[in-house]
Amino acid sequence: MHSHASGRGRVTHSKPAVRFISSVNEAAGTGDNEQRRAARKRYQARYRVLYDQLLEILFQIDPIGVHIDDAERIVPELTTMLPRLREARMAEDIEQIVLEELRRWYGRRRLTNLDPDRLTDATIAICSAWNRFLDA
Repeated sequence: MHSHASGRGRVTHSKPAVRFISSVNEAAGTGDNEQRRAARKRYQARYRVLYDQLLEILFQIDPIGVHIDDAERIVPELTTMLPRLREARMAEDIEQIVLEELRRWYGRRRLTNLDPDRLTDATIAICSAWNRFLDA
C-alpha cells in the first residue's frame, strides 16, 4: 500500500539537486498523505456505520416483503442504492431511488407487493440516517 502512494509521485533524475528537491517534496507530502489516510479511514468508518444503518432499515422495514425469511440479511439493492443517495435533494428523491433500485433488483412484478406505508417509513429512516452521515 505504501509503495503505491509514494512510488507514483517519484521521479528519478540524474542531477543531485533535482533528486534532493524531489525527496524534500516527498518528505513534505508524507504528513499530508498520512492526514489523507486518516481522513479516509474516518470516512470509511462513518460510511460503514451508514451502510449498517441502511442495511438494518431495509431489512426490518422491507417495503416489498423480499427479506422476510432471509436469515443472511443480504440486501443487494443497498449496494446500488447507497452510492445514489448523493443525487437526492428531497425525501421524494430518496423514495424514487428506493423504488428504482427495488425494481432493478426484483422486477416490476415484486413491486405489486409494495406497502406504501412501509415505503414511507423506509424513506424517512433513510433520510434521517443520510442526514446524520452528512452532518458528521
